[in-house]
Amino acid sequence: MRLINLLPKSRQHEIHYEAMLRGLWIFATMSIFSFALVFLIQLGTKFYLQIEAKVFATEITDLQGQVNRQENADLKSKIKTVNNTVSDFNKLAGASPKWSKVVEAFALLPPPGTRINSMVLDSGRKSITITGNADTRENVIQLYNNILEDSKNFYKIDYPLENVAKSTNINFHFTFLIQSQLLE
Repeated sequence: MRLINLLPKSRQHEIHYEAMLRGLWIFATMSIFSFALVFLIQLGTKFYLQIEAKVFATEITDLQGQVNRQENADLKSKIKTVNNTVSDFNKLAGASPKWSKVVEAFALLPPPGTRINSMVLDSGRKSITITGNADTRENVIQLYNNILEDSKNFYKIDYPLENVAKSTNINFHFTFLIQSQLLE
């Protein structure tokens, strides 16, 4: 079936242009409408994402605060433990006398041929009791004289006569006091 258009050619062109114009108007309206719709969706999404970003930022800040408080509490606890340990050590170190100076001062006194077997240090009485043996009586007497001459560090040495009763292979013992400045 064939359609015959009996309208004059100018009118046919006019109808054709009107149809094209109508199509363009529909296309333009739909384009503007879809553009506006997409723009509104993007704008809404932007506002939604901004709000969500603020909510997430607030939650992150809160979580960081909680983590920092927990970490700070743990760190403070560890620091307190270490400080208590150091404080206890300092108290113990301050309360005990400095025996190294005493031993260092005494180490120079025994003459050759004399062996010190034991050295008992009493911080309460500030005294030293030594026992040992010597090859000869002269070594014991020399040890006694060396301690007696070192009055800067030691004083009030006892001199039991049993220390010099034998002439060789002598077991001896002495007790003497320590000057206070040597314990500082």
